[in-house]
Amino acid sequence: MFLYSSESSSTELSINAPKEAGRWSVWALTVSKAGLRFSAPIKLQVFRPLTVDFHLPPSLVVSETLEVDIKIGNNINSCVDVTALLALSEGAQFVSNGLLYVTERLRLGPHGATSLVVRILVTSPGVKNFTVEVNGYASATCEGLENVNNTTLSGAVIHSATLEVYVEGREKTHTESTYFCANEHLVVSTTDSYRYEWIQAPRNHESMIVEVKATKSKNLGPVHIALAESKTKLDKMYRITIGDADNTLSHIGRGKHNYGIQLSSSQTLDILGEDVWRIYWITWDKNTISFGNGSFPRNGTLLKWKMDKKIKIGEIGFASAWGALAEFRIWNFNEESGFSQVLHLETPKQAVPGSERGELTISGGLAIPRIDRINGGGLVAALASLTPLLSIQSLENMGINSSEKLEVVKMLPGKIQSILSFKKEDDSFSEHPMLGSHRATVSILEALSKVQLYFNVDPDLIQAIKRWVQLRQEDDGRFMPLDADVKLPILNSSDGSVSKIQSSEVAHLENIVEITAETVIALYDIGIETDADSDTLQKAKIFLENSLPNVESPETIAAVTLALVLVRSATAAWAIEKLRNASTTEDGEFGWPHFTPKRDAADWLYESQSDKTLKVSISATAEEYRASLYALSTFCIIGDLKSAQSVTRFLFYRSHILDNHYELLYPAVKAFREYNALANDQHRFMTVSLATSGMEMTETLNLSKDRPSQTLYLPSLPTKVFVYATGAGCATIQGKTMYSSYAVSDQTPLLEIKSEILEEILPDRSSIEEIEGKLPTVKIQTCFKWKGDRPSPVLRQEITLFSGFELTPNPPQLLNPPQEMAEMQHGSHNNQIWFIFANISTTCPICVQFNARSSYIISSIRPGYAKIYPATREDLAAETFFHAKEKSSLLKSVTSDDIITWFGIDGPEVGNMNIPAGCERKDMSKIVPKEINVPATTPASVSFITDNQKEIKFINLVTYTINVDNKSDIHQNFNEAVVTTTQKLLTTSSAKEKNIIQLENTTQQPSKLINIKKIRQVNKPKIKKVLLGEVQTGKFNTKKVDKSIKPIMIHAPKISLLTEIEKPHIESTTTIKNKSSKTSTPNSLESWTHQTTTFPTTTTSKIIQKLISHVNTEQIHDIPEKFIKVKVNDEADLQNNHVNSESNDNQYVLLNKDSLWDMLKEAVNDEAKRRELSNILREKEV
Repeated sequence: MFLYSSESSSTELSINAPKEAGRWSVWALTVSKAGLRFSAPIKLQVFRPLTVDFHLPPSLVVSETLEVDIKIGNNINSCVDVTALLALSEGAQFVSNGLLYVTERLRLGPHGATSLVVRILVTSPGVKNFTVEVNGYASATCEGLENVNNTTLSGAVIHSATLEVYVEGREKTHTESTYFCANEHLVVSTTDSYRYEWIQAPRNHESMIVEVKATKSKNLGPVHIALAESKTKLDKMYRITIGDADNTLSHIGRGKHNYGIQLSSSQTLDILGEDVWRIYWITWDKNTISFGNGSFPRNGTLLKWKMDKKIKIGEIGFASAWGALAEFRIWNFNEESGFSQVLHLETPKQAVPGSERGELTISGGLAIPRIDRINGGGLVAALASLTPLLSIQSLENMGINSSEKLEVVKMLPGKIQSILSFKKEDDSFSEHPMLGSHRATVSILEALSKVQLYFNVDPDLIQAIKRWVQLRQEDDGRFMPLDADVKLPILNSSDGSVSKIQSSEVAHLENIVEITAETVIALYDIGIETDADSDTLQKAKIFLENSLPNVESPETIAAVTLALVLVRSATAAWAIEKLRNASTTEDGEFGWPHFTPKRDAADWLYESQSDKTLKVSISATAEEYRASLYALSTFCIIGDLKSAQSVTRFLFYRSHILDNHYELLYPAVKAFREYNALANDQHRFMTVSLATSGMEMTETLNLSKDRPSQTLYLPSLPTKVFVYATGAGCATIQGKTMYSSYAVSDQTPLLEIKSEILEEILPDRSSIEEIEGKLPTVKIQTCFKWKGDRPSPVLRQEITLFSGFELTPNPPQLLNPPQEMAEMQHGSHNNQIWFIFANISTTCPICVQFNARSSYIISSIRPGYAKIYPATREDLAAETFFHAKEKSSLLKSVTSDDIITWFGIDGPEVGNMNIPAGCERKDMSKIVPKEINVPATTPASVSFITDNQKEIKFINLVTYTINVDNKSDIHQNFNEAVVTTTQKLLTTSSAKEKNIIQLENTTQQPSKLINIKKIRQVNKPKIKKVLLGEVQTGKFNTKKVDKSIKPIMIHAPKISLLTEIEKPHIESTTTIKNKSSKTSTPNSLESWTHQTTTFPTTTTSKIIQKLISHVNTEQIHDIPEKFIKVKVNDEADLQNNHVNSESNDNQYVLLNKDSLWDMLKEAVNDEAKRRELSNILREKEV
């Protein structure tokens, strides 16, 4: 890349030649204000004496075996002795020898080539590298082996590729964490009393570190620290006063209130800081009281006084002056007593043997949550992937070097592009393009504003998003939720129980209040730049103040409180008080006692000295966890360290919630970062001892301010980890257990899912694919049910195909969707496929069918995986595994033990999803028939006859069903192919063929002739939009129509053609007794697809000839009526058409590129089909 301007007419560039031999083209791309422009290409010929080529799939699963075909070519005109070295990284091995290396020696003739086929077994997860190094040595002769050891190197090439190896089954993580501050005391002095709060003095040493934060009311300070033998003996007490005389003087006195006696004093200007923590040290050893600045005793001494030898310091008191508020944080650097706890790290019985892994992470201070891998996709996962940005400053404190910070910044472009893929045309964001989401848009707005600090984001984009948010504000200040902001029932993540039931009206109101509060929090965090920003916040503040008395749920109370504190509302103090009352347990600790069904007190510590062996249940819902995050941010903003620390402990003892709730990861990191800024213990010096229950691991670590996080790997699981910390400071210990499991639930309170392989399409006989042993193409069907009592929010269905498989070009087919459902969206990447649904209000199953194929040869294939979940709550997912049926080539090298591990002793579940009453009573496996013979049926055909100047009008309304041969390239959203031959009711013209696409099957019935001579208006029945009408005109004669003649049904492998043939033996005219025209409506039991909808139509006698030849039904939903309709003209048009009755006015609608290509391929083979059809018709006539 270089810059070009008017000052530089030309430049020179050096580029590396491509690694692969062949012909290449080079273009120059210019970027200017006028746009992008490509230069003319420059052709390059790259030559290499030797070439190596092979391909690896994007990913494999542990225990699978891959067959790799390595092609080695000689491009010189002489024989070459080749030495090929094949190497694998750790965690994979060659099946032939069980090693990481294989060496092959062979001889290639002039311009010769060969293939090396090796089989690779992967044994552990991670990124694996496969490298092939080929060295070629020129050979003087192509015969014999006398020159095998020659040394004339004619060429060398190295080709390397990587693939990702995943664990078997579903990878799961469970986190047990603890946050503690060893030998710490927190004391808060109130403003309405000059009263001391007492603690015990350290027993093993005569010093302490004190942090003081003073708050200014009328004056700042002073604060008092008392050193006494007993709090009841006032005469045996010394007192240190800090910041007296308007924060200019400090002194040591005798007695509780000094009474004006100052034993030692010093000028200390601004020694106290307003609302900031200042650190001091105090010692009383050697009968001398000393006081100074900092965290290191005897450095920076300010005051000193000789004590009375008879006084022994046993208690220490802390107080602030009248009308002042102060907080004290006392650190006792005790090497004998400290903090102890036991972490229970367990794995379930259903874990895949050998997949268990465990690790301990020890960090000084509060550790920011880090998730290395986020399962699933969607907007929630994309937003969660940005959380490292919020923790960059915290990562520095944890010892993360600049290279790791650079990696965090490097991933931003890809993450930003992923987020922008969810952008709608109106500058909002949502999981589904047809449903808006206010909550998602606000979250993305806040995240992009943070990204601007590290990566250039178009400011116009951010302003456009903010403007969209502001324009949605109502006159009273509220922000209304959109369709995708559906509030799901409050379910306990562990057992699915409902913690509190609210009426729909109350829940809707609280959802409005909560969204308004979240919007205020985000807009305030972004910053107030214009008067419009200020007006928006002011209106929202008034609405939140009026709504505060009516909110009840923890999440709404906490969100409103945080918003009012940020905008400095006059009711903020009342909101904080309401938050404290709602979040205080019976023991006076932080929790949500009124909303949790179980008693959830704050006795979480599992002391090793305790006689209790049972583990206390730690339960909380995602809503309570989010509410606690809001509460933590509130207490951090107001500087209440004691309350914030209690909330932090509550959150960290429930940190396992973050393992499954990615939607909470971003706000959690944001809140924890705020706490770190408030509670930073700069003087940290701790000794942490760790030991497992079997003593397989013992470790002692020293934690200081600059010590980075340390990770220890557990030798075995399950286990218990005993923690004991001495010294002083705060630390976080996180124990993680990772394992894989096939134990999933295909039914949840809200969803149910089933997935199966309907058909395997083998390669053609004697084809290259069959000779190479390629795997069959599979036809997969996945069905799900929404079981909620309200329309569903946005649902995301994700399917992981077998390793090496990918979606075929044929688009997936949606079966039996409800009419009111939003249009299905889908995408794919490698072997991952995802579908997006929304607004599902029926409990009937909805199925998706698609084809997948593989170009790789893999054995011991692990099962496929499917899940569906609300887009914002992956923890509520219904999951299932699926595999091929017995005797399938996909089960090659799969043992019975593997089947038991995957599906249990009973094997794969057989059977279809239960269909609720009122749904179509059909076998779900028969929604799309397989390749079987279908009996001949008569299409629902209605012929209208009009008598106008002896002219007859025929209107054939027919439906079609198309089946594509399994090996063809035509889209497989058609069901079956039928070639229908029917009679043509014309007497004056010769037989000619007309092609009409049949759109659906109905019950057998003869053609009906309906006289509509006197009918001027026909009722408006509902018919399919994709019904195609053909109107034929001809002179009327008196011959009768033989109703006994039935159409001939002939099966064909591809799109059926409806051919009409004139019958010469028509005896008489059919008389019509019907006085009105009736068009049959679709059967209620028909199989509907997402291409099929209904609309009212009108039929009159003034219908001209109209033929819609082809309609593309791929991915059509709610087709506008203007594209498909029967044109009705006046009488004049009818007479004009009578003059030229032979003319045809054909209309073509919505024909896409793929359908056109399929039609062209059919045209090539049309001659063979025509001969076959002629033979059949000739036999029928005979």
